[in-house]
Amino acid sequence: MQVVFRGRSGRSIKAPLGEGDVLELIENNWDDYGHSTTFNTACRIGGEILDLGSVKILFEGKLSSGGVLREAVAAGWDGVFPVEGPSYISVPTEISFYEQLVSSLGEDEASAIAIALRDASYLIELRNDDEAKRMSMTPGFESSLQRERGAQNAFQDGWKAFAKQTATANNLGFRFVDSNGELQEIVLTYRSPSLLPHDINVLIGANGIGKSQLLHQIVRDWIDDDTGKATGAPGFITRPSLSQIVVLSYSPFERFPIAMAKDGIQDQDAYRYFGLRGPTGQADGGVNDDVLSLDVPKAATAKSLLACVSDDIRFRAMKAWAKKVTTAEEVLKSAFDFDFAAVEVDKGDPEEIASKPLMRPHPVFDGPNGEQFVRISSRDLAHLAPEAIAERIRAGTGVVFFKDGSQLHLSSGQRLFSYIIINLLGIMRRNSLILIDEPELFLHPTLEIQLVDMLKEILKQFNSKALFATHSIVTVREIPADCVHVFVGTDDGIVIQKPPFQTFGGDIQRITSYVFGDRAVSKPFESWIKDQLSQRSATELISLLRHELNEEMIIQIHAIGRKS
Repeated sequence: MQVVFRGRSGRSIKAPLGEGDVLELIENNWDDYGHSTTFNTACRIGGEILDLGSVKILFEGKLSSGGVLREAVAAGWDGVFPVEGPSYISVPTEISFYEQLVSSLGEDEASAIAIALRDASYLIELRNDDEAKRMSMTPGFESSLQRERGAQNAFQDGWKAFAKQTATANNLGFRFVDSNGELQEIVLTYRSPSLLPHDINVLIGANGIGKSQLLHQIVRDWIDDDTGKATGAPGFITRPSLSQIVVLSYSPFERFPIAMAKDGIQDQDAYRYFGLRGPTGQADGGVNDDVLSLDVPKAATAKSLLACVSDDIRFRAMKAWAKKVTTAEEVLKSAFDFDFAAVEVDKGDPEEIASKPLMRPHPVFDGPNGEQFVRISSRDLAHLAPEAIAERIRAGTGVVFFKDGSQLHLSSGQRLFSYIIINLLGIMRRNSLILIDEPELFLHPTLEIQLVDMLKEILKQFNSKALFATHSIVTVREIPADCVHVFVGTDDGIVIQKPPFQTFGGDIQRITSYVFGDRAVSKPFESWIKDQLSQRSATELISLLRHELNEEMIIQIHAIGRKS
């Protein structure tokens, strides 16, 4: 398979020139502070068009890589890589770039493409290539080829696609300023010799002790990506092998950034927020503002479901791809029963957004009030055109679930659960860190457990990690003790402890007592017992209540009676 440059430029070209299997580089004039190194790709393999994303190529001593290639063509180069003469090195902007090629072509032919493009990760890690090492130390490599988070991750772990390895989840060290203004360090444990699941870490403790504050600092450090910060300064202790951070927070009081909002970055999905706040455009005074609205998560979820469709179509050739629409259906059906999900679109020709399948109802159908919906299900993927649907989608309606031909009306907990699941799947990519702030706000304990169960499976498929800030003991019971970080306020400041006993599958009362000092807090039912025992004996009280008492209350009455 050839890698070619035909002199074309643009950002929306999908099909390569010519016939057969080919990977064409399309010049993109994106400027990384003086360097222009980005090339979009148009790829055809086995008659199918693959969306590989883009690749960045740096030529030694040159600011415009497209200019170098155009000059080479003018000098007689046939446009087929490798390029003879100048030293160069490349990095794709997504780790899935070579994963797709390995799945479609096999390791040998994908390796030939990596060599032709002089992929930095492949050459340095698998070939010990001195020239590639030298090029990776040049200023343009850091400022342009490593400017995007996805490219950083592709450089760190991209070679593993050729070595039949997945990127290993590493522990994350982070320095932060606690709620008392003191600098602290925390190590989030994602790598362990234990067989217990270590995909999720939990921050837990009393209100106002700094759990959410830590999440905010993680987000800010990720967005700023300040490689020049002083040694020992707050932030990640070492650059994390992550491609994105996703925040899910549905509290009306949180103030996470709602977007990347950093100039000069193409990959705005390197940070994504899902919650009750969304952009309003320009507020008075010309400053970007945001609005708090229940319509925000509805619209985001509709777009995320469509993103699941797009990703499933884009990555269908990858053997290890976790099918997002199928996963969403399976997880949501564990919470409530439905036949299919749908999104509303502007009325128009159904054939523009969905082809008619054989022997089945058409994916586009009319609602009870004359609306037009598109059914989104795993069985319909081959018949859906997500880009065309995106042009007509009425996202404000949200995702609508149907059962026996009628629209379901979900409880607030079920609706929030659907927001979390669909938004997470829609945005998730390899090597993500998912931050979830107080998921228990609107979820009952069963949905909390289902959320944890779903996350463990999805995180494994996407080689990703999660961090909860929570008060939920039922969540802690699903997490090993070395992944539980208990924030405790003491006379000497904030202390972060790990439980001295195993929390995974542990006793709820024991966990509660340790985390929240439950034994030191007087409970209303204990005050009631003491009042009753001031009037009668423990035996008389138990006799009067008879079958109204459970075993724990009988033990409590006897214990308090002995103390009084």
